[in-house]
Amino acid sequence: MRYLEQTITLFRPVGQKEMNLIQQSDYLAFPPRLPFQPIFYPVIQENYAVQIARYWNTTDAASGYVGYVTRFCV
Repeated sequence: MRYLEQTITLFRPVGQKEMNLIQQSDYLAFPPRLPFQPIFYPVIQENYAVQIARYWNTTDAASGYVGYVTRFCV
């Protein structure tokens, strides 16, 4: 079977600690999941990722009370 070469853009809300690790990788990789984060959870809608970052990450001490939205293609 022949597959079409397509990409899809996904979004991932992250806190400050994850963003620091992403920056350290020169934006080439997501860090390994933290012990309290067993699932890598990207979303397909940017506005939903913004909502998560705004209302979840910014109220969470583990996120440093900061929310970012990352965008990547697979």
